[in-house]
Formats: sequence, structure tokens, C-alpha cells
Amino acid sequence: MFPWEGRDIDDIEALMGERDPRRYRLGVLTVSEVSAGPPAAMMWFPGRSEMGQYLARVEPRRHGLEGIGAIELRDALQNLLAGLEIRGPADTLRVAANEAAAGVFRVQWWGTLEELREGRDAVGRELLAALSPPAQPPLPAKRTEELIELIRGRYPVASA
Repeated sequence: MFPWEGRDIDDIEALMGERDPRRYRLGVLTVSEVSAGPPAAMMWFPGRSEMGQYLARVEPRRHGLEGIGAIELRDALQNLLAGLEIRGPADTLRVAANEAAAGVFRVQWWGTLEELREGRDAVGRELLAALSPPAQPPLPAKRTEELIELIRGRYPVASA
């Protein structure tokens, strides 16, 4: 059982907002595709299984999906994201999840804090450039706390 199971969205967001990416090593950045939906948020997980279950079972609810639509999306995402256990957060899997969740939310990025520090992709490079002063990859370990604070400010989990 995951610590967010059986909780309402506000409690789940509070729980996820407290997670430190140095301890919860796998992150995901989601963006709403619903007008007036919640802002982009970055959540952190101890492993692939929890991340996949969260994306399938909680993320649709965060974006206001209810009823049969929420159940259908949950089931589709659970089937797709079962591949996280084997393949990890591969781009092809992210694209497939985004196709399933189209019109509700999309996974803009998933990976590790280390990948962000290394600027491996556009999200990591954008975050490093937004630091003051901007950093070139790889971000020195002594500036990791600055990166974490930037992430928390830019991508808070709470929707309101």
C-alpha cells in the first residue's frame, strides 16, 4: 500500500510536496491539458512502481477527471505503465502514456535529480539556466539545494 492511498487530493498533494528528491530518487513533471487545471507539478517517488500507480490513480483526479472517464484512464495508464517496472522511464513509454492521457494531462519529464543536474534534456537544461547565477551542466553538487528550491518554487505540487 502506498502512503497516499485512500487520501483526498489535498492530503496527497501535501504529502508529495514534502518529498525530498535526494531521498525519493525518481521524479515526474506533469502538465495539465485541462483549461484552468492545476499548474505543472513535479513529484518524487522511491521507485517505478509507485510512480506508475500514482500517475494512473491520482494524476487524473488532480486534473478533475471523475466517474467512468477517470476509471477508463486509470485502467489504460495502469496497463501502459506496468512497463515502467521492466523498461524504466523510457521516452517511448512516456509518449504512449501522454497519448492515453491526452486532454487531461501529460508527462513532460521523468527521471532522476541526477539527470536534471547533468542537463540531459531540455527540462534539465532549462532549470540549470534558471538558477541564479545560471549553471552549465553538470551542476556542481554544492548547488544541488539551489536546484531543489527552484523546482519546488517553479513546480509546486499543490493545485491551488
